[in-house]
Amino acid sequence: MTVRVCYLGGFDPQYSRNNFLRQALAENGCEVVMCRVPPGMPTVQKYPRLIAQYRQVWRNCDLLLVPEVQQTTVPLGWMLARLTRKPVVFDFFLSMHEMVVTERRQFQPGSPQAARHAAADRVAGSLPDLLLVQTRRFATFLEARYQLQIAKMHVAPLGVNDLVFFPHRAALLPDPARLTVLYFGSYIPNHGVPVILDAIELLRGDQRFHFRFVGDGEGKSAALAAARTRGLDIEFLPRVAFSEVPEQISRADIVLGVFGDTPQADMALANKVLQPLAMQKTVLAGDTHAIREHFTHGEHLQLVPLANAPALADGLRQLAADAPLRARLAEAGYQRFCERLTPRVVGNDLRARLEGLLTAR
Repeated sequence: MTVRVCYLGGFDPQYSRNNFLRQALAENGCEVVMCRVPPGMPTVQKYPRLIAQYRQVWRNCDLLLVPEVQQTTVPLGWMLARLTRKPVVFDFFLSMHEMVVTERRQFQPGSPQAARHAAADRVAGSLPDLLLVQTRRFATFLEARYQLQIAKMHVAPLGVNDLVFFPHRAALLPDPARLTVLYFGSYIPNHGVPVILDAIELLRGDQRFHFRFVGDGEGKSAALAAARTRGLDIEFLPRVAFSEVPEQISRADIVLGVFGDTPQADMALANKVLQPLAMQKTVLAGDTHAIREHFTHGEHLQLVPLANAPALADGLRQLAADAPLRARLAEAGYQRFCERLTPRVVGNDLRARLEGLLTAR
């Protein structure tokens, strides 16, 4: 059967998570239509526009899917789904409370704002017929935190668009004698940029490494100031377009993952780990439950304890001293990615679960 999915919400269609899921569905014979407004649009404006769009397409879809970080859209999706007798699915990719209160500390725990985000998480997890989660670890968190049923969750891992991220011919490096170590990202807390800076300081004077940081974000100014004050030799580059990320990865010898000791780091997979693996690159990352659901230390990638700069520095030294190890990890990590995290693999399991949902109704 062809499953026809209506994506409903205020989202960026190029954002990696929903871009990947739509590709995964399409590669497995599903049809996707979008009822979409720009991200960040106030609810009072968003709801009428989405209702108007849904009125045009509802007869040509089998279910509604509210994408990631759209907790405030779930009640509308649930209402429209009930009115048109269709199931509704929510991609519960992140907990808003964990992200803005626990992780980024934008609000104090127990504050009215924190309570509002927790309530949005709870409602968004309770109303849908099916929840998509990216790891088993996050599923158990939702069960414990909001008493949501594991039985109505489906693990749809974060994957990578393999039409964009794939092994490239080795780039010509300006200094083949030095290993380029790449951090790319938005400097958010779970990335653990201060830990990376501490590790670089421990490696001061080791001429085997060239460190390159690519991206912009909330913690970049602090990272720039710390690097300048401590005299760290780091090449800082601005954020590049999504289409240019593969080129940056292809020019690296070792790609760094996530090192912040935060709940988000432990429960979620990260593009900065998966994208280089999809490009057959050596990855050094923090050891988390989420990563170990798919990858093994010393077999697919190198893992070190979170928030541990000496361990990170030692991990870099080990990789620098052992070129055959780097090659083995890159090859095995790529093969594991192909086995588990391509759009075709993830989409095949997701389509089966959606078909089961429709059959049950």
